[in-house]
Order: sequence, then structure tokens, then C-alpha cells
Amino acid sequence: MNYLSAGYYLILPTLRKEYMDKKIVPESVLSVSECICTHYPDISILWGNSEVKKDRYMEQLGLSSNTFQLLEKWIEEHRKTGDVLFPQVFSNLDAAQTFVDRFLNHLPDIRLISIGLPEQYRVDFLDDVTAFSSKNPEPYGVEKILQRQLPVNMEGAQIIGYEVLGFDSRSFHSYLCNGLERDFSHYFNFSLNSHGLIHTFEEADRYSDYCNELGEATEAVLWLPWAIFEYERSN
Repeated sequence: MNYLSAGYYLILPTLRKEYMDKKIVPESVLSVSECICTHYPDISILWGNSEVKKDRYMEQLGLSSNTFQLLEKWIEEHRKTGDVLFPQVFSNLDAAQTFVDRFLNHLPDIRLISIGLPEQYRVDFLDDVTAFSSKNPEPYGVEKILQRQLPVNMEGAQIIGYEVLGFDSRSFHSYLCNGLERDFSHYFNFSLNSHGLIHTFEEADRYSDYCNELGEATEAVLWLPWAIFEYERSN
């Protein structure tokens, strides 16, 4: 199957949330949804005007003032070249690897991943985004990347599972945000791997159809099966 790149992300896995079913969801969860996992860097803080938030973020990242200023400069330079797009997405693997190696290598739990959309769903995704983001002055990073129709960079990558996601303007929702692991467990032979991800594309595709059939019972998004790839990090 061909997967089109929707960008490269730096994500910190999280402990299973209280609202998730502990009988189904493993203790550690990796999700593309920012409702569940923290993404790096937080562009809204870096591009914002609050020095207080920047100071707190610098402390959270464990960076010196000088290094944090270099980080801000790096992000701004690579925003101009299109390597960094809003929000929290890198358009190419080299930029993501360089950023984490230079600024976040002291945080060993951060994972470098990419998400891939099965090529067959590209038109549906872009049509859906166009229909619901008419107020947005320009496309978000995910849209820009998918419009290029580039394959996921497989250098040093391994596919670690699938996630049913719905894109809502600037970010993704996960089926887990809606407690749908309980529905899946009830109606299907459902289980998750050690990453908290779905095992196969066929399963994820079936579950995304189920989510779309629920209509207003979930977020008003187009649910699709996304492949999750992880990359080796430099030591």
C-alpha cells in the first residue's frame, strides 16, 4: 500500500488517561492527537507574544536562555523555508531529525514519527478539509504536505501501528478522545499493540467506517485510518 506523507512529528508518549478503558488501552499511549500526547515544539508559544509563557516553556524543556533563543531563531528560519509548518509539523525528515538532535536530545522519551495517509483517501481528506476550513486564510501544514503527494520517507523507519484520526482545522482528534475503544471492543475483535496503536490497516479501516457512521455522536470530522511510522534517533 502507498502512504502519502502528512508530516513529521516529535511526540512524547503519555500514560493512559483516566477516561480510557484500562482493560483495553495499555499503560503507555502514543497518539497523534494533541488532546492525548504533547507535541514539540509548541509553535503557538514560540510565535506568541507572551514572555511568561516562553519562560515557562523554556523551563519545561530544560533549556538555557541562550539555547532557547537559538531554538526560536532556528524555528523562524525554517518556517521561512517551509521546513516547519503550523502547527507542530515538520515537512521533511531531515529538519525534524536536526531539530530534535540539536535542541531536545536530552529528552530521551520523545519519539520522532510520521503519519501516512493511504493514497486512496487523499482526495476525500482534502475535499473534507476544504469544505470545513473556508475561514482559514491559508492551508494548515498537514494540507500543504498532502497536496504535494510525497511518499513517507522510509529511511530508518518502521511502521508501528495505525490510528483512527479525524482532522479538525489545526489538529487531529483520535477515536480514543471519544472513548470509542469501548465500542470497538464490543462490536469487533479489538486489541491494541504495546504502543496503544491498532495492529493492521484492515482493522483501522473498518473502525474508521464505524466512526463515520456514528455521525454527530463524535466530532464532526472525517475519520480515516492513518499509518504511524517511527524513526531511529541519533544518540
